[in-house]
Amino acid sequence: MLNILSYQFGGPFHEASTNFNEVACVYVILDSFRDKLYYIDVGETDKLKTRLATHERRECWERNSNGDIYVAVYREDNTDRRLRIEREIREAFKFPCGEE
Repeated sequence: MLNILSYQFGGPFHEASTNFNEVACVYVILDSFRDKLYYIDVGETDKLKTRLATHERRECWERNSNGDIYVAVYREDNTDRRLRIEREIREAFKFPCGEE
């Protein structure tokens, strides 16, 4: 579990070795280096597996990671709540990948 702004996210999960489901969630993209997590990006979706596979900022994630991408997931079915949580997290942290 990973606590981000008092939200309990599952993970972080190694993206390359995890078979994600099509769940509605807020996700945080992370990098791990020397046992420390670095936040790369945040987003929301109603279909996580598809979103990660086709994300337009993937190149930015890869540029800002040390080779392995991790994903933390906060499941939320309500679209308005997902958008609010994503906005709160984006405003609280400086992400190298954002609304490109």
